[in-house]
Amino acid sequence: MTTCKDFLKMAFSCNRYRLIVVILLSLIMWQLFSMFPGNSGRDEKLSQPGIVELEDDKFNIHKQDKVKVRVYYEALCPDSRHFFMKHLWPVTEKLSEFLDIALIPYGKATTKEKDGKYYFECQHGETECYANKIHACSIEAIANMTRAVKFTECMILDNSDPEEALSRCAKEMNVDPDPISTCSSSEHGSNLLKKYGDDTQIIDPYFIPTITLNGSIPKKTLPAILKNFLLEVCKRIAMPLPPPCL
Repeated sequence: MTTCKDFLKMAFSCNRYRLIVVILLSLIMWQLFSMFPGNSGRDEKLSQPGIVELEDDKFNIHKQDKVKVRVYYEALCPDSRHFFMKHLWPVTEKLSEFLDIALIPYGKATTKEKDGKYYFECQHGETECYANKIHACSIEAIANMTRAVKFTECMILDNSDPEEALSRCAKEMNVDPDPISTCSSSEHGSNLLKKYGDDTQIIDPYFIPTITLNGSIPKKTLPAILKNFLLEVCKRIAMPLPPPCL
């Protein structure tokens, strides 16, 4: 004879099995529903503008959201040379597809205008002003970020004779030096340098070189950037991080 106690046990057991069945059915329905176009998390990610699908099936916005690097420097500045050789070019070579670099060759120079023409005074003399013009014209002529950084790094290695540096690096990198040389001796070269001067005055750098990352405030970030440029760049790259950052 079934007692009341036995009946309650059976009822509890049945309810427990019903609950398990309901949970399993819910999971199956959710999986089926997520397979329809437009409902999966993967499709939602792909539908977002500016997102790139990688071969490993991960998603990122690296190519649309590059780290904006702005380098304010002087052609004859030893600290600028050190930064280009030890930090900027090695990092650019490894992470060029993640960077948007702008070079601003002006530094602590000053610009004066007389009779519609621009004249410059530079921290390391007239030779540096001329070298800055060559750098400005080179950046415009090359019109490729990675090659411009490499070309500038080559010239800044020894810029004591700007024309010789231009000739040497143009030969080394298969660049036509004539348009650059013509530009640097022309009014157009002066206009380019004046523009870089205007750009420099906006941030009013207290030290050369000054580097900003994504518009960072130099007084807060420059010491860390000069100490470990790679690390500071990698901090600003979206996940997943590229191998040089790991």
